[in-house]
Amino acid sequence: MPSNRLNKGGSPDEPALASSERLNTPEMPAALPEDRLNIREELAEIWDQDLLFMSEPEYDQAIIGVMEQAGGLPVVAYDTQKILDILERSMPMEDAQEFFEYNILGAYMGDRTPVYITQNY
Repeated sequence: MPSNRLNKGGSPDEPALASSERLNTPEMPAALPEDRLNIREELAEIWDQDLLFMSEPEYDQAIIGVMEQAGGLPVVAYDTQKILDILERSMPMEDAQEFFEYNILGAYMGDRTPVYITQNY
């Protein structure tokens, strides 16, 4: 069976590649150390990129990863519901949704603008 970088190796003589090698993505730590860096520093170190984050640190709780697409730069991905939950701590739900749509989702900050993912499952 022929082998390529996306499968685990085509012969017994060929070692299986780690998932990060197969998919050509940065290696994520298996377990987070107790003296863990903050999420911004961790992602910048892992991705070796100038990532753009939302300015308020309380939104760091809503970071779910980094999004990549063909021809585009890696950008920080936030969970929409987690952002809404954070906003609802200080305002009613309707106001939080309006604030999110206008001030966060509607804010374009160039090629590094974060993405907001809504999980419907």
